[in-house]
Amino acid sequence: METNITVKRMEAESLELWNDFVNNSRWGDVLQFWQWGDTKKVEGWKPIRIGIFEGADLILAAQCLIKNAGVLGKYIYIPHGPVFHSVAGLKKSIKLFKNELLKIASEEEGFAIEIEPKIGQLPEELLESPIVSENLQYLIDPAILKLFESNGFKISGRNMQPKYKLFYDLDRSDEDLLSLMKKNTRYNVKLAQKKGVKIREYDLNDPKIDRKLLQFYDLLLMTQDRAKGYPVRSFDYFKKFFKNFSGTNSVFLLEATYEDKTIAMNISQRTKYWSSSFYAASNRLFPEVKAPYLLRWESILRAKAMGAKLYDFWGIIPNSSQHQGYSDNKLSFGGVRMDTYGILTLPLSFSRYFIWDKLLPLRSKLGKLIPHRS
Repeated sequence: METNITVKRMEAESLELWNDFVNNSRWGDVLQFWQWGDTKKVEGWKPIRIGIFEGADLILAAQCLIKNAGVLGKYIYIPHGPVFHSVAGLKKSIKLFKNELLKIASEEEGFAIEIEPKIGQLPEELLESPIVSENLQYLIDPAILKLFESNGFKISGRNMQPKYKLFYDLDRSDEDLLSLMKKNTRYNVKLAQKKGVKIREYDLNDPKIDRKLLQFYDLLLMTQDRAKGYPVRSFDYFKKFFKNFSGTNSVFLLEATYEDKTIAMNISQRTKYWSSSFYAASNRLFPEVKAPYLLRWESILRAKAMGAKLYDFWGIIPNSSQHQGYSDNKLSFGGVRMDTYGILTLPLSFSRYFIWDKLLPLRSKLGKLIPHRS
């Protein structure tokens, strides 16, 4: 007798169940934690959480973020989701998941449904000799994309999360990870240790955390200025982010200091399987001690010590002269590159989606080419 598969819109009393499911999934990360959806309200997004159950067991979770897109209607987006624990669980739940998305789109007058699951493939240059560890194999399983495509989801060619990713498998020894680095990077890590750079970790309940957040944001604005317009979120966003994630054991602030002066900081995020530090900032003090290299390395080691299986360097932008420094720094640590499939779309209104998918991105590109007139 087949077990009953049901769908449920999850409410606040399910927060612990939800986060536990995401935390224990190889395809889960911070973007699908309950608190992330609540934080996105600061930027005008409305979260709706879909849970698919097999009997009493949750087998798929999808945090849908909904935003008004003016005259087009509402846009429905699922960052790094849906989340599942097995391909078998996804297969059992995907039809009901799709139907629930269509129902939400009807209720919200949505014109587009787009999901961005954390799946991809190896770049062409690695296909001849693909040496990929078990922990990374889950993210490049072609069966997952086939399941989405066979249920009407189409590759859009766009992405909201980084398209090109770089991963460490943390089941390797510290010595193995160091050996992946370029010689200069390995030297810089050891130099920072020798010079006496100190790394301190603050959890979000630390009495100093409000002051440290102000320090971090000042560094972030300096980083933006050096990068000539690197986009940053508002201070209110980070304040809400810290408040929402306090007490979760999933978000930490790391600080690198030298001679009692702060040089670099990052916000590190972790689940049982995944870890990253995609918010990072620094100043120009004491460049000779190479503090940011040690900060990154310590972020990796601390995630590894807590049991995470993958470290996600978040995004790289290969073959971009504008972002070469940004990418080269991460690539110097080594690791395995994965090219994600980006956004998968479930078409609704052809005309409105065409404007969203083709015309608005074109207008944005033209705006960068045409000089602004006051």
